[in-house]
Amino acid sequence: MSKGILLVANKKSGAQCENLIYSIRQSGCMLPIRLIHFGGREIESRYVLNEVEFMHFEDFSKEAQNFIAQLRSVLTDCPLGYLYRYLGWFTDWDEFIYSDNDIVALMNWEKLFEYDIRFDLIHADEEYLTKGIFNYDKPEEIEHIFGKGSLETAITAGHILVRKSDKMIADIIAAIEWFRQYPYIPKKHDQALLHIASLLGNWHCLNLCKPPHLWLSSWAGDYKNSLALVQAIQNAESKITHLHYSGRSPNGSNAMDELLYSYLPEKKRVNKLYKALLNEVSGFNTIQSFYKRGKDYFERKFKHI
Repeated sequence: MSKGILLVANKKSGAQCENLIYSIRQSGCMLPIRLIHFGGREIESRYVLNEVEFMHFEDFSKEAQNFIAQLRSVLTDCPLGYLYRYLGWFTDWDEFIYSDNDIVALMNWEKLFEYDIRFDLIHADEEYLTKGIFNYDKPEEIEHIFGKGSLETAITAGHILVRKSDKMIADIIAAIEWFRQYPYIPKKHDQALLHIASLLGNWHCLNLCKPPHLWLSSWAGDYKNSLALVQAIQNAESKITHLHYSGRSPNGSNAMDELLYSYLPEKKRVNKLYKALLNEVSGFNTIQSFYKRGKDYFERKFKHI
């Protein structure tokens, strides 16, 4: 079966994308990679462009473009480029891994395709522990509609392995209609819709972080520093597929952020760390964070005016 890795990036996310691809290749994974342009200024990294097949939204079929337009009609709380992960269902691959850029590969992802072909979607995260607060404005309604335990099937859409089928596309379209029927329940972003599609379609999903596999958490925020990560991996029963720096924009000042500079030669890495630490101690990062939060708030509040 044909398979590959799908990424979405632009110049702004170029450094993280380069580190991601570097970590994928250094882990031994040689799957083909396709990179879809997110929008804005195009990625310029020569290393990245040499490793990927670079694509634009317009390179996909009219059916795929119309599908994204349908998604956009209900997913109004995230940039359009976020929805391009769904274009994976319209590639010529039978199976694919989609990955966000703020991820570091910690194993050969080709091994993930070895799990039972009966699984429609494979992931490794602890989103199921959040009780739906990041996906829904009224998470209690999900269990009322879909039954007890339905919130525990949550998926972090930033890293997923998908085994494509026409049924999955139909289920996603059904989820779009569900969003229209219950607009007061979900947050209007792609991760919530993916979860609803999986519930409506009764997808067979495998979360490697849940029993019986009990893989380590893939969220970088669960580790104090690199030492904590290394020590956790020493457990012979534990595996980990990747680290995901979601929930914040890693600025390099956190102890775990250093893994995001793995692709850099020593001198450039030191310069990056020096700049990151200088921004932290000067208070620049705090000011920038408040500015971004304020900007995002006003954009959400007044976007329909």
